[in-house]
Amino acid sequence: MSDWRKPVGANCNQQGNDQNIKDMYHVMYVPRGMERLENLGELIKVPKNTDLNEIDTVPPYCYIVKSGRVLCYEISYAGAQRVYNFMEPGSILLEECLLFDQPCPVLFRTLVDSELIRIEKCRLKGAFKRDVDVVMDVCQSLSMKFLSSMEHLRLGPHQSASWKLCKLLLIFAENSGTAYDGKVLIKERLSQQMLADLLGLHRVTVTRNLKILKEDGLLEQINGYYCIRSLDQLKNHMAQLEEELE
Repeated sequence: MSDWRKPVGANCNQQGNDQNIKDMYHVMYVPRGMERLENLGELIKVPKNTDLNEIDTVPPYCYIVKSGRVLCYEISYAGAQRVYNFMEPGSILLEECLLFDQPCPVLFRTLVDSELIRIEKCRLKGAFKRDVDVVMDVCQSLSMKFLSSMEHLRLGPHQSASWKLCKLLLIFAENSGTAYDGKVLIKERLSQQMLADLLGLHRVTVTRNLKILKEDGLLEQINGYYCIRSLDQLKNHMAQLEEELE
């Protein structure tokens, strides 16, 4: 291992369902208290493809992603990579394992050259004693991870592969999309294998569903980037897919 150790429905039920759907495949981030947490650590520059922890080992640090991106993943017994999440700028990772001396069952790796805030356990625990807001910042991060994972388990099995792919594209559009000729261009090079890994699907399934979205005029590719031709039409398509499952 290297040393481089983030709608309104017609009624309350609909509102809750909309939020549940929004939480699926949520990219984790801490929406409050970033400056408080950042002040506890040191800024380090970490090269691309650097593992930040060792499997089944208590980490010596937790991290905040200042810039870049970190992948949360594991390698199955068959040798396949299973992706659980992307950690975008503002994300905090490994804090639960650090605080409670728990071995981490998954790996975190930088996908690109990244800047991270590295926080030692003694600094974080010391801040807990002095500042209740720091405690709340970390608790909010942990609660978001728990709720997002729970909603993924609750809703994921009940949606089709096509619906999951559409939802993931919408999330990427929200996080890295830009207006382009009346459309939304996802400024992120998304390989079919990456999408398949994130969704837990076979690559051929993702390829087939991407082809359908293109044939239906909902998606296109421009210079290697996916472009959603209409967010509203894609959401309507997802609603139709839901109706077909009922």
